[in-house]
Amino acid sequence: MKKSNILLFKILLFSFFIFISSNCLTVETNRNDNNIQYRISNTFKTAGIQQEEFFSNTDIPEPSSSATSASPIPLSASEQASIYWGYVTTLWHTIESQISDSSISSNHAPSFELISKNILARTYTSNDQSFDQSSFISDFENVSGGKFIDGNSIKFLIDGEESFRYKDYLIKNAKKSIFISSWAFYDDITGADALNMLVIKQKEGVDINIIVDGNIIKSHGVSIIRRMEKAGIKVIRHKEKDRKSDIWHVKMIVIDNKYAILGGMNFGDPYSHKNPNGQKWRDTDVLFTGPAVSKASEIFAEIWNDELKKNSLKFPELPYHFKSSQSNGNTKISFSFSNPPEEFGSPILSAIIKAIRGARKKINIENAYFVPIPALTEALLEARARGVEVNIFTNSKESIDAEAKPLADVSMKSLFPLFKSGAGIYLKKGDTLHSKFMTVDGIFVSIGSYNLHPRSERYDTELNINIIDKENAQYLDKVFEHDITTLATRVNSESELVPDSSIISEITEKYFFSQLNKTKQN
Repeated sequence: MKKSNILLFKILLFSFFIFISSNCLTVETNRNDNNIQYRISNTFKTAGIQQEEFFSNTDIPEPSSSATSASPIPLSASEQASIYWGYVTTLWHTIESQISDSSISSNHAPSFELISKNILARTYTSNDQSFDQSSFISDFENVSGGKFIDGNSIKFLIDGEESFRYKDYLIKNAKKSIFISSWAFYDDITGADALNMLVIKQKEGVDINIIVDGNIIKSHGVSIIRRMEKAGIKVIRHKEKDRKSDIWHVKMIVIDNKYAILGGMNFGDPYSHKNPNGQKWRDTDVLFTGPAVSKASEIFAEIWNDELKKNSLKFPELPYHFKSSQSNGNTKISFSFSNPPEEFGSPILSAIIKAIRGARKKINIENAYFVPIPALTEALLEARARGVEVNIFTNSKESIDAEAKPLADVSMKSLFPLFKSGAGIYLKKGDTLHSKFMTVDGIFVSIGSYNLHPRSERYDTELNINIIDKENAQYLDKVFEHDITTLATRVNSESELVPDSSIISEITEKYFFSQLNKTKQN
């Protein structure tokens, strides 16, 4: 393509995204969904859905309510201007990356069709293989990027109120070290609360290491991160120098190499529910203890040390190896880490598709943004053809968050063939769904930061854990059933998935989700 045409293409898309970014800022500032307030974790207790065994296997008491006296930190005029500019530059980098990664450029990234073809070849599974067989588990480990570690205990943390009770308790009681990886710390009550706790631990001599995304910080957490750094807390602002649209999306904390929490939640009010008048997104984390925690520490340390070398930072290196904790349960855990783009598919998506192809009874998917690349759609259609029950719970056009509004119609369109195959499709009511988990046959769980849309496969660095544990997988199935019963509307007709034909949705699909228009790879 000629340079003049590329410039025109950039100008058109830039104008489109200026409109979108302005819309995001307006909606985020003014939206206040007080009419529907869910207290999910308390509801689960009332319904008798609990995980009692975790407390008998570990030394963590069930924390009381995480009350806070923190208030949002007022932003200066320059910080407010920085937030707006942060949105604009992030969206501009998205446009540039879309050009460089598409066929418009000679240096384009692997196509989603090629990635799909490679993943489907790597994850081939015969009809008699499943998680009940050691040979299948071995094949799963080969494509997912990690070996299963036995002897752990886990507790799923349902929604922010429960998750942040544990996060706050563990941070406040940390003795030696706090490792935190997050997409962002928001400039709100939750961000201020985290800042206050971490500053206290810093003064006590606890070693604190934080990784956040260097681009997102321009629009989320401008003031909080500056104050952390001023207090002497070590913060790495992750950036991919050659890929400006790539985002650090890993959400994990590790405390004293004894406890770890991983999932989809950032440090912000929509996730934690600490603002009584704010949005209350539906999300899920998992707390685990045991030998797998040392692996979590090592993953964080390897990333931390690599960032120090790449960016010539003066922070101390972390050890590459950590002492393994004693076994305290029966849960098997493995890790899948992805830093795309990868021609043969990311370890996380490969793990998800391998698990789907090993399903024999039921697949439950709860994911915020469902715009699958061809391999995922094909694997789910194969499962339906085998007689496997498939259920998908994702955002509706009304519940999806403001920043993701442009992909809502694309998501509806991508669900259409799965609905026609007989899959159960459930759309969120009320506030946003932000959960990212999948269960298979009541024995396997995938949970973490990975969204089932193209960004996670092409741009976003992600971390999921894979879990084999019948009791806990079946518990999460009960949570899923509760979600689709109380928080969702089931799609009953094709007309409910017909996308709008607005110019915004057309541009979004044509230039950012073009894989939906490609022919399916065999």
